Amino acid sequence: MKNLWWIIVPMLTFLLPVACSDDNSSAGSDSDADADGDADGDTDADGDTDADSDTDADGDADGDADSDGDSDSDADSDSDSDSDADSDADGDADDTDTEAEVCDGRDNDGNGIIDDVDVGGDGICDCLNIGTIGRIGPWSTGGDIFKTWLDTRSPIPATELADQTITPELIAGLNVIVVLRADTAELSQDGSPAHHEFTPEETQALEDWVRAGGGLMTTIGYQGDESAEVVNVNRLLDPFGLGYGSSGDDMGLAGFITEWAEHPLTNGVSSIFTDNGVAPVATNGTALAWDSGDRVALVVAEPDSGRVIVFGDEWITYDSEWEDLSEQQVELFWVNMFKWMSPEEVCQVEVPPILLE
Repeated sequence: MKNLWWIIVPMLTFLLPVACSDDNSSAGSDSDADADGDADGDTDADGDTDADSDTDADGDADGDADSDGDSDSDADSDSDSDSDADSDADGDADDTDTEAEVCDGRDNDGNGIIDDVDVGGDGICDCLNIGTIGRIGPWSTGGDIFKTWLDTRSPIPATELADQTITPELIAGLNVIVVLRADTAELSQDGSPAHHEFTPEETQALEDWVRAGGGLMTTIGYQGDESAEVVNVNRLLDPFGLGYGSSGDDMGLAGFITEWAEHPLTNGVSSIFTDNGVAPVATNGTALAWDSGDRVALVVAEPDSGRVIVFGDEWITYDSEWEDLSEQQVELFWVNMFKWMSPEEVCQVEVPPILLE
């Protein structure tokens, strides 16, 4: 046997490399040292250079091309398909989905303003609850345009309180109240009935409502003799130290109002017509407009959280003035007033640029 080693040793030297080569080919045809069938040097069979089981090289097993561990293709660690690192899909950096604003007493879209909805873009908030006290006057073709405008500015038509007794319950849901004809004498023009005299209880209810954040506007001049009208409307304004004058000169407000102080109410307004009006008293308010005779035409005040506008005429409610687009800015004036009477963080919408042109 000894004499055979010189034959066996050379044979083993030849056979061992062949056996090793057969072992590698049976585990896979790649050139690495693993058994996964690919040549990437890891232990999975996905053909990439990481140790996960997907086909990308990002080091995670989520099947996308980033390394954040989620199943989307952005670079954050959530699965919402945006790159803002929050868990919603709205593209911002907070965890709250942006909601559409609706009339529900909430700031749904997070812009700091509650119920700022104006679908039609007309400058009047769709969520604004407007009420009117008294009746429209008959002069200069009446006021169908103004009434229609109020009713169609939002899905909520204006509430006509007419001659009802003012109570806290009656006005609780309103944001703005406009006082129309409320004189205690029958109207000579068409025989419209007189309005009842406001009682101290009604005055108190309206005062509380205003001071809590309501917006009040008064108009005047519906009667040929405004004395009874002035007395009744002044009952509503007295608690705020406001009112209309009663002297002979105060009763003569007339013509185009062309002198305006700078204020949100007067933005873009340069001319408004008046006829047989009454000058407001500016002692406890801020005068913003004057007629050609230097009589005050517009006074505003801010009692507590509320806002009050005392305007010296009523022609801005009539069709003839709404139809005068060349010399007046009646619609813009109303839009400005409703915007100003609304609380600062509620129902604030943009004034349409077309009205400012």
